[in-house]
Amino acid sequence: MRSPDHPGWLHLGVAFLLFLIWSNSFVAASYLLGGERQEARLDSVALSIARFAPIAPICWAYSLLLRRRESLRLLRRFPVRLPVAGLLSVPAYNLALYYGQQHGVPAPVAALTTALLPLLVLLLAALLLGEPLTVRKGSAFLVALSGLAVIAHSGGGPGAVAGYGSLLAVTALAPLSWAVYSILSKPAAGVAAPLDWTFLAIGLGSLPLLALLPWRGAAELARLDPPGWGALLFLSLLCTLVGYAVWAWLLRHLPASTVGFFVFLNPPLTALSKWTLAALLPATFTWRLSAIESLGGLLVLLGLAIAILPGAGQRMAD
Repeated sequence: MRSPDHPGWLHLGVAFLLFLIWSNSFVAASYLLGGERQEARLDSVALSIARFAPIAPICWAYSLLLRRRESLRLLRRFPVRLPVAGLLSVPAYNLALYYGQQHGVPAPVAALTTALLPLLVLLLAALLLGEPLTVRKGSAFLVALSGLAVIAHSGGGPGAVAGYGSLLAVTALAPLSWAVYSILSKPAAGVAAPLDWTFLAIGLGSLPLLALLPWRGAAELARLDPPGWGALLFLSLLCTLVGYAVWAWLLRHLPASTVGFFVFLNPPLTALSKWTLAALLPATFTWRLSAIESLGGLLVLLGLAIAILPGAGQRMAD
């Protein structure tokens, strides 16, 4: 019998598809911010605003027209938790991540910083939600973390950026924001439909960004070419509107600490996406991955397997 701590194949398949989409978000953002062979179309602030400008009206229409009663009930029940969750998942996460990518953090390294999320969720879930901090989860995290250390040790390019350590620290605020958002969302997952919570959080979190739209983002959106719009709509529709809702669905069915371990899919999938895009569109995308980075990616996947594959807990005593 499957323990609720171990996701079934449906959860694994959904999580893999989610992170196949999310891993490409780092590449799309890098493309828009000028991190590939193309000139920058947006800066970090404009991209954060532009990502949510197309979908915030959809979220508000859903919340206030289609699900008005349920949305008002959520706001009455979580008057502080819900707005804070929105602010963390929208401006806090995106501004920190895109600031790092704009100033020199490559897409694969940005994906690596998100691998801090499982540790943060693991610790916060143990402290605030009472989820057990098991030997299996701890061992899985150490294995995956060793893979991240191998990948980080092999990367020579980013070291040339002045103040790169501080830049990575700012970028790491993104997974911290998302970890707190996940912990805040977990108690609501049992009483709210994933779409209700997600769309209302996006709508509330988008308000500070949309207030800046006349001064930042509007002119850049008007100048976007078709490839730029394609990258932006990928971030807005698939990565945000669909991705955030799927994340809420996973939190509804699994412990927060287990869901957090799926983030270890980001680095290898981002690397795979960059390799594929660079092979198909060499004039647009760049690619570099050494053998030692490949080894690190395998260790990351091994840690993920220990943490979440069905039956892993029976082969490693908690």
